Amino acid sequence: MFKYEAGVEHDKPPYYHGHVEKEPPERHMRSHVHEPAPEPPKSDMCTADLADPTNEKDCCSVIYLQKMGPCSGSVGEEYCYVIKVTNLTNKKVEDVEVTETLPGNFSVKNSTPEMGPGSTASVAKWFLGEMAPQETREIKVCGIPTQSGHMPFCAKVAYNLPGACIDPIITEPKLTIAKSAPAEVSLCDVIPITFTVTNTGTGVANNIKVKEVLPDGLQTQDGQTDVTLDVGSLHPGESRDVALTAKAVKTGEFKNTATAVADGNLSAESNTTTTVVRQPVLAITKVASNDKVFLGRHISYDIVVTNQGDGPATSTVVEDTVPNNASVVNASQGATLLGSTVTWNVGTIQPQDSQKLTLTLNPTGLGTVKNMVVARATCAEAVSAETTTEVLGIPAILLEVIDENDPIEVGGNEDYKIIVTNQGSDTGTNIKVTCVLEDEMQYVSSSGPTTGSVSADGKTVTFEPLPTLASKANATWKVVVKALSEGDVRFKVIMTEDCLKRPVEETEATNFYD
Repeated sequence: MFKYEAGVEHDKPPYYHGHVEKEPPERHMRSHVHEPAPEPPKSDMCTADLADPTNEKDCCSVIYLQKMGPCSGSVGEEYCYVIKVTNLTNKKVEDVEVTETLPGNFSVKNSTPEMGPGSTASVAKWFLGEMAPQETREIKVCGIPTQSGHMPFCAKVAYNLPGACIDPIITEPKLTIAKSAPAEVSLCDVIPITFTVTNTGTGVANNIKVKEVLPDGLQTQDGQTDVTLDVGSLHPGESRDVALTAKAVKTGEFKNTATAVADGNLSAESNTTTTVVRQPVLAITKVASNDKVFLGRHISYDIVVTNQGDGPATSTVVEDTVPNNASVVNASQGATLLGSTVTWNVGTIQPQDSQKLTLTLNPTGLGTVKNMVVARATCAEAVSAETTTEVLGIPAILLEVIDENDPIEVGGNEDYKIIVTNQGSDTGTNIKVTCVLEDEMQYVSSSGPTTGSVSADGKTVTFEPLPTLASKANATWKVVVKALSEGDVRFKVIMTEDCLKRPVEETEATNFYD
């Protein structure tokens, strides 16, 4: 920084136009000099110009002064002149101050701008301060000449040039990273994780990477747990998203943070995300109304599906397979029958909630009715339940005794037909027929599916047991007796069977006459 003063004096005849300037040797700063040409004199104006003469250390002129005023005036009448101050350079000039030496025969009346501190009757000072490149300021001075004669006004200018400066911009990149992940997922869901990296600094951040170490129980789709994602470079204020998709291999709560790193040892840690992984767990029970029923009776089932897990069981479906030896009588609301499968679309079962269903089947034959039901839901293992019911038959044995000739003359033979019919749904077993004759009767013969034998007194006929008699089947035995004397006689038959709790008796009346 330097301070330089230059002056010019008006001691020339009227209408004098002078331009005083010292041209310095050519220097490397010459390119920034801009010197306006002096204005030509006017008929009634005197001018003086000064481009400040510089010393050998300077490159060229900096401040250009131009003074203009009337070439003559009168005592007692106002006289005004103008000082123009121009910054010739393309840089600012500081602390510019103009000092004017006033003649003794001139009394200052006013100036624009006003004279500054240090001004006296013989010296006027104006502190202009900083002047921008190529800027021009004007100072107008008005006063009263007090006596005749020359009235010289001499001005000089002082200023400071800024020192040689460099102004490098120092930048600093700075990273932030925000991590987002769903708060809750199902075990079968993918887990989208997003990282938003932002350069909040003032410089470019290069070679940015996001590093994530997944907690135990989480991994990428290809089974990795250490993940590095390339972000690239970010300009100041720029953000970029990168993402990865994870999956859970078990249920639980998983917390984790990620780190962003870049060249220049830049690093930032993300917020901690928490993801809870849940799973529905189905359980099913099936209870039959009876473990044994007789043919013709229905079997009712109560089916209960429960979600014992900690996640909702969505899209729950229950399927019951009807066995071949049964048919559907009815099912609880929402059931559909397709082929031999009864299906309920239950929907969503919340954790620890249950859904109850009912089904009624009609057995179509004897034997075992085996019925299985299966429950399925999204992300839940299928579960099943099975019940077996024994379908039993009821042997209903009908005993009939028919005399083929009634009445019958004494001395003639009477044929008694014994018919055993199984009217029930099960096979009759070990059927035994015994016939009792009264005194008026004499045994003649017997026949049938089993062999008969007569007692020693001839009054009881016993047939061998019939091992089985199928449902709806019958068996017929025949006994022939001779009428010995007249009377209203009775032919009695006694039958036993394994399922009968007591014997069945049937008596046929016949009129013997003489």
